[in-house]
Amino acid sequence: MKTSTRKLFNHLLFLAAISISNACFAGESEGEIKDPIAHGEEAHKNHCYKCHTDSVYTRDNRFVKSIDALSKQVLRCKEGSDVPWFDEDADAVVQFLNKKYYRF
Repeated sequence: MKTSTRKLFNHLLFLAAISISNACFAGESEGEIKDPIAHGEEAHKNHCYKCHTDSVYTRDNRFVKSIDALSKQVLRCKEGSDVPWFDEDADAVVQFLNKKYYRF
């Protein structure tokens, strides 16, 4: 193979490898969460239980009365605790809590 043809072939091979690599990791790297309920449950388990138990969601005098209020409360907890979540993570926790406890 000529040197110029070999270089072209190597460049094309390199570009193909990068394209395949990007396609394999595209789902998670673009902020797409495949199962938000499971993701939210895991995030909740790893961070929320450090401050409180499930009783905060089931008590009679809970002040979260809407999905909007739940979302705001999760953001308050996230910011007050310096939890390293992206917006998608907080949204997943809201979805998990809503499904498990609130059902708005």
